[in-house]
Amino acid sequence: MSKFEIFGYSVDYRLNGRYIGSITIDEPDRKTMGYYGKRTETLENDLVIKNKKYKKGTVVTTECYPLCGKYIGTHQEKLTAMHNSRVYYNG
Repeated sequence: MSKFEIFGYSVDYRLNGRYIGSITIDEPDRKTMGYYGKRTETLENDLVIKNKKYKKGTVVTTECYPLCGKYIGTHQEKLTAMHNSRVYYNG
């Protein structure tokens, strides 16, 4: 369960392993987010990212990430969550 406001989702596009850009969507297009939700897709329509056009039929890799805002909860809950999220290591 997420304790952050979610404003939308970002879909990152890669062509031949190189990042070409991202688009913002309102609802997720997959259940698994991030690297583990990576998909290889063939573009069904022409796609314009950063004033560059990618033609229909181009094979791209996509990843979807939530766009999170502020933490939801009281000040004490925020402090507790930050304290519990610390990673301790021997070093």
